[in-house]
Amino acid sequence: MTTDMAEGRTEREGPTLGARLFRPFEHLAGAASLALGLAGILTAGFVGSLSGTYFDGVLDTHSGLAVPRAVFFSAGFIDWLSLSVVLWVLGKLASRTAFRAVDLFGTQALARWPTLIAALAALVPSLRRLSAGFAAQVTSAAPARPDLPATDFMFGGLAIIVMVLCIVWMVYLMYQSYAICCNLRGRKAVGTFIAGLIVAEIVSKAALGLVFRA
Repeated sequence: MTTDMAEGRTEREGPTLGARLFRPFEHLAGAASLALGLAGILTAGFVGSLSGTYFDGVLDTHSGLAVPRAVFFSAGFIDWLSLSVVLWVLGKLASRTAFRAVDLFGTQALARWPTLIAALAALVPSLRRLSAGFAAQVTSAAPARPDLPATDFMFGGLAIIVMVLCIVWMVYLMYQSYAICCNLRGRKAVGTFIAGLIVAEIVSKAALGLVFRA
């Protein structure tokens, strides 16, 4: 009876925090993941616009650069679509089981939620001053270390670490989405996913170039 009650509590409590953060697609997919993912992409674009941070590629993040406002709201969607379409094609070729496009596209959108945290980290004033300082040194005839307080290097460096970890987390979620939705495992899953990332990175950059050059 005690065991039954414990199992009942576990079912009512739902997935743990770790599962929600690193294995969300075991519990969430389809239209719900698509809606949440698109909301996250849009929010990350808005927050990014506050610090000049945009995602010009599936894996690329740049901060402190002046770009048209439309870039902040469009880049995330282009990145998401580029990878989702490429992985959908690879999944169809590599998987022996049928899968729903809405599950793959939805969970790939949700996998981009860490970009919101990266965009928030880019708002740290120390990072913004650090970026501006190094940008000024690049254009200087006699480049040298930016004349900034040590706290800017410390907190700016921490913000950069957070942003890098967010990209790693995002890639992990993208892989989980692909493997679970397409029912792939082992070398086939890893190999096709890496190939998809490379192709999607090229496609997303080309698409961004075409859209914003027009």
